Amino acid sequence: MENRKKYINKELSWLSFNKLILNEAENTDRPVYDRIKFLSIYSSNLDEFYRIKVGALKKLNQVDKKNIKTHLGFSPKKDHKVN
Repeated sequence: MENRKKYINKELSWLSFNKLILNEAENTDRPVYDRIKFLSIYSSNLDEFYRIKVGALKKLNQVDKKNIKTHLGFSPKKDHKVN
């Protein structure tokens, strides 16, 4: 992995995708049934994100502090913002 900037952070990508799903649910031009389906997808994705990704990041926080940032390219404790 010579150039880590070529890679996309999976967690941020997942949250960005989920934001797009929520935007579709907020679209008043869509039928109510479709909006409810998008809300269901959003909720399911968010639940899975917290169960899997946040749990994994918590475990990574317990690993040798010097090696985490080297392997991931970011620190699990750092506050990442989704655009």
